[in-house]
Amino acid sequence: GAQEAPPLLLIPGLGATANVFDPIAPALAKHYRLVLFDPRGVGASDAGHAPLTMELLAADAVSVMQHMTGTPGHVLGASMGGTIAQHVAVLHPDVVDRLVLAATSPGGQKAIPPDPRATNALLGKGARTPADAYRLACTVLYSPQFQRTHADFIEEQVRQRAARPIRPRVFTAQMAALAAAAAITDRLREIRAPCLITHGTADVVAPIENARLLATLIPGARTRWFDDCG
Repeated sequence: GAQEAPPLLLIPGLGATANVFDPIAPALAKHYRLVLFDPRGVGASDAGHAPLTMELLAADAVSVMQHMTGTPGHVLGASMGGTIAQHVAVLHPDVVDRLVLAATSPGGQKAIPPDPRATNALLGKGARTPADAYRLACTVLYSPQFQRTHADFIEEQVRQRAARPIRPRVFTAQMAALAAAAAITDRLREIRAPCLITHGTADVVAPIENARLLATLIPGARTRWFDDCG
């Protein structure tokens, strides 16, 4: 039954709540006990008073997992959640059975930055409403082909985001925490958990060079690329 299924912690990305995993959660729930949460400052989670750091976000993720299912378990981090997952694997190695890094990059100086236009779109620069801001973000979050074929899906995502807008200062704090997360990259060789790195070859937010770099830094990491995906 589900109680014996291994736990799988899902860590959302920049400005995202647990809802970002809605499209894949039902399939995963057939095999794992899913541990879903809103990172501090977004969705239903309080921001607290501590300055936002990757270490703090990693500690939050571990405490959620310990509270909900006990540890160890599998950890999947997407986008900024993947950078948090790297911190979990290095700083809390006993809690991670297997690690999946999706559409992510190392934090700090080693990260290969996106084109500035992609960053501006991601942050919704110049948009007047939360809905418009997220619609702009979707122009870079999804590949052009996906935007053409899944317009309804994207509109639904925009609607959900607009219903629960992310406070701008949380965005800023998350970006600053990512930029400051330099030291962990030099410790990725310590990761002993089996690791899968998965990435879309057409990702303009986290260029695939980031995934190739992670694959060289994490011992024995396996890779799975999705052609022409964002």
